[in-house]
Amino acid sequence: MNKKVITGMLLALIFTGACTDDFGRINTDPTRTTEVPPEMLFTRALVYGALRYDVYQRGKDLYGNRYSQYLANIQPGWGTDRYETRQDWLTAFWRASYSDFGINIQRAIEMTAENPDMSNLNAQARIWRVFTMHRVTDFWGDVPYMNAQQGALRPVYDSQEDIYRHMLDELRAAVDQLDEGNPVRTGPADVLFNDDLDQWRRFANSLRLRLAIRVSYADPQLAQDHVSEVLNEGLIMTNNSHSAMLQMDPGGGIGDLVHENPMYWIFRFDEYRISETLMDMLQEKEDPRLSVFSRRSGRGTWAGLPNGLSDSQLGDRAYSPRNFSIHGRYFVQQETPIPFIIYPEVKFLEAEAALRGWGPGSAQDHYEEGIRASMEFFNHGHREVLGETEDVISQDDINDYLNHPEVTFNSGGSFEEQLEQIITQKWLAIFGQGLEAWAEIRRTGYPQLNPIMAPGGGETDGQLPRRVRYPTEEQGLNPDNLREAVDRQGGNPGNFDLHPTRRMWWDANPNVTVNEM
Repeated sequence: MNKKVITGMLLALIFTGACTDDFGRINTDPTRTTEVPPEMLFTRALVYGALRYDVYQRGKDLYGNRYSQYLANIQPGWGTDRYETRQDWLTAFWRASYSDFGINIQRAIEMTAENPDMSNLNAQARIWRVFTMHRVTDFWGDVPYMNAQQGALRPVYDSQEDIYRHMLDELRAAVDQLDEGNPVRTGPADVLFNDDLDQWRRFANSLRLRLAIRVSYADPQLAQDHVSEVLNEGLIMTNNSHSAMLQMDPGGGIGDLVHENPMYWIFRFDEYRISETLMDMLQEKEDPRLSVFSRRSGRGTWAGLPNGLSDSQLGDRAYSPRNFSIHGRYFVQQETPIPFIIYPEVKFLEAEAALRGWGPGSAQDHYEEGIRASMEFFNHGHREVLGETEDVISQDDINDYLNHPEVTFNSGGSFEEQLEQIITQKWLAIFGQGLEAWAEIRRTGYPQLNPIMAPGGGETDGQLPRRVRYPTEEQGLNPDNLREAVDRQGGNPGNFDLHPTRRMWWDANPNVTVNEM
């Protein structure tokens, strides 16, 4: 990857109006109209769609990693860990997704749509828009999608069902559009895959597999059709080198938000500890990833912090942060790449597909390969990022783990027992990807989380939130469409607010009991 070219492009964006709060004013010259090239818009959308503070910390970490109980909060006054809404955090995520990098990616799509020479860039941009927007709809449910980011001041809220159907079809069409024979290539503007179209196909198809499995309870036929098509074609991630991850370039000259993994600076804020839920599972299963995911506490022990502590509980000496474990070293380095979809997740998607009879192979084989792939993923990460010369997890460790009675695949068990094993191991493999983990917990009910500690159980009486509330600013900016969306999803007629316990469309598993408020 040509880091100097990429750095130059991003610097040009920053100094000519990369921040889109004043996009129109900055990009309007008194004497002539100027356009930012689509390649630059695409580059910025990739980088800021991954690294933007509002997405990574406020969405993925402070909501996703807390709701999925990877991490537990130690900061008084921070309520998401105890199921209390933080409007400033969710609003920042919304704004960035729509009026920041969201505009960039949509404009890149529009500028290349009618230009055959730019068809590869157009396809890559469409794939990336699906990735960024599936996070948005999984966070809120019905959201502006079809005509969002296209200049409409009051875009319609599309139903999540319509959004998912469009995203699945869009990924199929974008993959078909990628053309190795096109002489015009995206080149160094593609900071994700360095213009490797095979990687883009595998990323898009693996994302399509993720989204299809996501709707398995809401529309089993839709899910099966897309799962079967993707797996029959076979062009998905098949080893860890295919994992979709944004590589970091510390010291690249543009600033921390572009060139350093966000967990590097979030870790320095000292806002959290490893969750008791995760720590207990690692210890109960004698998981060799224990020392990868975490470090010993200040007291020299492996200890997880309970989720959802009240401010008064956080002040108790028993819950002093020094008593609990922090992140493992790999996750908090400047150079650690940011994962979007990794190969181990794909193996667990294949395992569930096989379990449902929708894909080839056996659920057990895919399950075991997913575990092995996860261990090898972190072995590789420790070598590449931390410079270690020996595997942090040995082959004997892996074999012993696969033979552990809490891990060995229950080949004679029920569908639910086998599904719980698959989803639990997926949850472990994608540690830190809080938004995806939270979605899978809502969809399947696995793994089972610990009750939060705060008296009263936050806004949900202790139930895991199924969604977040809409930004209150939408009540003034787009009231009619917001009210219609809330009514459609089961809110009180004429009301702007939708309670966090309200299921969204794909959250339709009858085995997961939810007391909707």
